[in-house]
Amino acid sequence: MFIFKVRGAEGGQAEIRLQALDWSEQGVTTFTCNNDKLAVLLLSECRSGQGFFELLAGTKPMYVEQWLEYLQEAGSIADVELKIYSPLDSGYGELCGLDSEQVQQLLNLVYQVGGFNRLQIMRYLKHRQSSAMMSTRYSPDELKRYRHLGELINQLIRLKTPSS
Repeated sequence: MFIFKVRGAEGGQAEIRLQALDWSEQGVTTFTCNNDKLAVLLLSECRSGQGFFELLAGTKPMYVEQWLEYLQEAGSIADVELKIYSPLDSGYGELCGLDSEQVQQLLNLVYQVGGFNRLQIMRYLKHRQSSAMMSTRYSPDELKRYRHLGELINQLIRLKTPSS
């Protein structure tokens, strides 16, 4: 999960959460903002190196990062903070609305079915922050396999029932 915290140049704060395993995977977006002007700025004519994109419809973290960098360089926003969480981090379940035991059971089953072990996942999650490292360390087939794992985890989280 990628969490971007944005502080507006004229006040206000926003948070953009993307449920994605790596920078190039499209994920579900959650957006909160306490200032109308900042919300309109962040959601209007979003663009990246690949062109315009829809933020709320779900997008890739790298597109959001490029958009926020552009806005910061233009002086439209004051500050951006990024935190990246993986399914192996403590507290990840709470971020997604699941309890830790549910997440652990879910991940263990997914890893067994996919033939992954904890060390492979840890290595991948460590390297995912560098696209150069990803392209040299992993073959296209391996990247596809890890991205499918991320999609599966994201889909399972989307299907969760709201906790009472």
